[in-house]
Amino acid sequence: MIRKKPLIVGVLLTLVIGVAAADEIVVAADEVTNLGIQLATPQKALATTAMEATAHVAIPPMGDVFVSAPQAGLLVRLNVAIGDEVSQGQAIAELQGPEFLALQREFLDALNTNLLAQDNYARDKQLHDEGIISGRRLQETTTRARIATTGINEHRQLLKFAGLTDREIRALETKQLLLQTLTIRAPIDGVVLDRMAIAGERVDRMSPVYRIADLSVLWLEIAVPREKLAAVRTGMNVAIAGYPLDSPAQVTSIAKSIDPATQAITVRAILSEAGHGLSPGEFVSVKIVADSAATSDRPLWVVPAGAVTRRDEKHYVFIRTLSGFNTCEVLVVNADSRSVTLSADIDSDTSIAISGVSALKALWSSQGDPG
Repeated sequence: MIRKKPLIVGVLLTLVIGVAAADEIVVAADEVTNLGIQLATPQKALATTAMEATAHVAIPPMGDVFVSAPQAGLLVRLNVAIGDEVSQGQAIAELQGPEFLALQREFLDALNTNLLAQDNYARDKQLHDEGIISGRRLQETTTRARIATTGINEHRQLLKFAGLTDREIRALETKQLLLQTLTIRAPIDGVVLDRMAIAGERVDRMSPVYRIADLSVLWLEIAVPREKLAAVRTGMNVAIAGYPLDSPAQVTSIAKSIDPATQAITVRAILSEAGHGLSPGEFVSVKIVADSAATSDRPLWVVPAGAVTRRDEKHYVFIRTLSGFNTCEVLVVNADSRSVTLSADIDSDTSIAISGVSALKALWSSQGDPG
């Protein structure tokens, strides 16, 4: 039994009769209705439009700090817990160990050696000025004094690396009494995110003790589909769904590579407004709020979702002409199930196809690749 082809196929075959212009699809006026093509004019978008996406809340590298034990020893006290807020310079742990005592002793040895070398230099310089000793002996004494000065400066820096303050180092110089406990201090203002040691544990030098993060500035790492990336610009505002601030973050950078798993590109926004209520590691829904003037050199328009078709990773609409339709490439800024916000070289009087688009696309495809 021979089945009849649907009427639409026959109509399409009869309509593929040529083009009146480079990209024009010739469609007779009476066939527009037969193909179910309906026309409408685009609506001017609001001053701003929003692109919805998902963002991961992250801590900037410069605000994420691991506090390590500057010397090997025994952790005798931990002063803060996970979730506590700390201030820069605040004592957060205390450590004891023979290495810390040896470091102080070596500093005092270098200090006394330097004092002796400076006294010898002052004495020999006076003797040289009086002609009692030779210049060679003064040169040797001068060299030893300089070496001693370098040594005390080196040991002073080692004490600073160990966490001693300038005040504590000056007290050690004047009193020459060894400190029994080394205080570990918070390097930044922030919140304790993790604790990697317990009181009473012996730790090695550079063993992590705490993780502290400055949460006053966070990053929103936003996954944006590649086809929508052209609508994103640095400086755009980012609103977070369900949180009190309207647009607390701003886009600062756009990645140059694509995630192979999601085929999305990471857009980074900086969140620096207080009271955002976000926590590192969570995923949130965001809207990248685009100003029509900033998004593109062309204005933004809103059309029904069915008006836009896709071909070769690009988006198009069909514009009515006297003899048919022209294809017009558009930049999709935002889309949902009902409408699409796009940027294109059209105006408010342009008639575009909002239904029957599949038939027009079939005719277009039969004419070859888009020019």
